Amino acid sequence: MKLVYLIDYDLSVNSGVVQKIKEQAKQWKENDHTVFFVSTITMSVYNHKYELIYSLKNLDFNFGKVGTAIKLLYSSYYLSKLLNKIEIDMIYMRYRLYMPFFSNILKKYPVVMEINSDDILEYKISSKVKYIYNLLTRDLILKNVNAFVSVSKELKEKFLYLNKPITVIANGIDVSCCNVHIPDNPKPVLVFIGTPNQPWHGLDKIETMAQKLDWCQFHIIGTKGVSTDNVKYFGYLNQEKSLDIIKQSDIGIGTLSLYKTSLMEASPLKTRQYLACGLPLIYAYIDTDLKEDLTFALQLNNQENNIDIEKIENFIHRVWNNKNIRQEARKYAETVLDYSIKEKKRLVFFKKVLDEF
Repeated sequence: MKLVYLIDYDLSVNSGVVQKIKEQAKQWKENDHTVFFVSTITMSVYNHKYELIYSLKNLDFNFGKVGTAIKLLYSSYYLSKLLNKIEIDMIYMRYRLYMPFFSNILKKYPVVMEINSDDILEYKISSKVKYIYNLLTRDLILKNVNAFVSVSKELKEKFLYLNKPITVIANGIDVSCCNVHIPDNPKPVLVFIGTPNQPWHGLDKIETMAQKLDWCQFHIIGTKGVSTDNVKYFGYLNQEKSLDIIKQSDIGIGTLSLYKTSLMEASPLKTRQYLACGLPLIYAYIDTDLKEDLTFALQLNNQENNIDIEKIENFIHRVWNNKNIRQEARKYAETVLDYSIKEKKRLVFFKKVLDEF
């Protein structure tokens, strides 16, 4: 297949979303498919090596929200010119706001859309203007999409009304970037990766855990704070340095307050990094890929009062310095979470959609 990944990102930017896009496309190429990237941000077409094939002049001005709207209209209008430069069997894209000229593209090519979040809730929280605009126009784009890939069963339910093919493929990870190392820590080290000002991450609950479990050490990556005797804040770190700290830790902590987003299910990258490094996991939501009875994972309730210190303490004692547990976690990552597994499923779905187009 000749696959086009339509993105609203600059491929040169080092972000979690861009990294995921590149990892997905890498697997498509390794499975003998032709891959192109078309960026509406840089107004350019790239091959699978991220080499520039064709580019249009980008608008270089800034008039606040008006300027942003003009740029979006421009990229929407000229997008067809970019796409005409390459051969296309299918377009893959993440959810995006509707733009007037985009419907013609949706009608011309088979399109599969990836659903990563509840767009209605997301825009309601972030921008009243975008929320209203999205509510009024979202079905204009969704009705012309041929099929959907949802990262969770919960999100899938929100798109069933469209009566289109839809499958669930949760977020994955390149397991080869991680390896299992059993550190010889004098006390258990629990690690958490987060982002500032994301209340659903539950950083306040981790701080509560640290106060109750003063015999443990807590390492917080991605946000700043006041370090204490058993809590160390590292602030932002690149992926390499983050992985170094994860490998030297004993247990990974996932999201603890997802209920604040009105969601119950997720598949965060951080938990996949923990498991790929062989770390047992504490989390408080339904993970799309994890069963409830896994020996290397402790699932807490997705609610306000979910920090059961006795349960957490028992789990730490059971998994700390347990080589078998770490190997089980790593094996699960290899056989369930790796991108090579995820993308083979996605490609099978693509083929099915193309056959029915």
